[in-house]
Amino acid sequence: MRKYFQIPEKVIRKLAKVKEVKNIRGKDIVDIIDAIEAAGHTDDLIHLQMEFSFTKNKGGLIIERPLSPFPKESDTPEKFLKRLVEREVIPSNFQSRIHWQPALDDTIKICGAYRDANVVFLNIVQRKFSTRKSGWGGSIVEPYADVAPVVIHFEENIFIEYRTSQLANIKPFILDLLGYQGEIPFEKITKVTNADANAIKATLQAIYSSEQLALPSTVGSIRLNSSKGKYDLENDAFVAELRKFLLSHNFPADDRMDVTCHMAQFKDPITGVELPITFDINIKSGGFKFSTVVTQSAIDHIVDTIVRVCYINKQQKHGEPEEVLS
Repeated sequence: MRKYFQIPEKVIRKLAKVKEVKNIRGKDIVDIIDAIEAAGHTDDLIHLQMEFSFTKNKGGLIIERPLSPFPKESDTPEKFLKRLVEREVIPSNFQSRIHWQPALDDTIKICGAYRDANVVFLNIVQRKFSTRKSGWGGSIVEPYADVAPVVIHFEENIFIEYRTSQLANIKPFILDLLGYQGEIPFEKITKVTNADANAIKATLQAIYSSEQLALPSTVGSIRLNSSKGKYDLENDAFVAELRKFLLSHNFPADDRMDVTCHMAQFKDPITGVELPITFDINIKSGGFKFSTVVTQSAIDHIVDTIVRVCYINKQQKHGEPEEVLS
């Protein structure tokens, strides 16, 4: 396994370019890493390794807020992590190790953990299987480690980030780790309305590069894509005329099933590396999905925006208490 294995190769190459590391054209990624270190930028590599340690690069994002407090035995990061160590699901030196590779079997396990103030990051691993062709029509079934990051916020407004859309096994596992018992009601913060999606887009200064409109007709739905993904469909003149046409024929013009938000560049505040960010908002079923590699700083920025738009602002508007039910 190469050094800084969490960092995607294209990000390492971008870092080398930003730092003006010389003589790397056509070189293997391991040689480029050595050149970056030789140029005195090891700290930047270490930073980026952490930036990608709990992001899975691409994948879903579902944010849920429990409507009852975290159980007392796990209601602070200290208590929660102590509980995990005592149950031997993470090693006692997890904070210095961050990542490890448990044996893969039929059980869900933790393969990474890190604490940052009132936030705990976990990497959850499950054994899954892939099938590939072999020889003249044969096939080989091989196990692999499927990793899904989960981030637990122990702040005033407690919530859980599942950085995956596959919650069937992972959510019960996390709730058990926290000490919950029985059915627990949750508010799904990533279940957004059209207005919420528009506010998120505006706050992030993003554009809609794609959207799918539901139509009560034989067509069912239509998908709109901006030319080369560079133009905002929300403010496009042609799309405005299309909406008028739909309304003139008694069809809804803004019943979006999903939208794709695109940010041309997000700049890492430490290294200066810039990456485009694209993510889908599923308005009908709730949930977000990243289709580009994404750093921790970028996710933090997007999650903060979602929580502000979809929870905090609504609580303040309606004058409702923000604490969970006891």
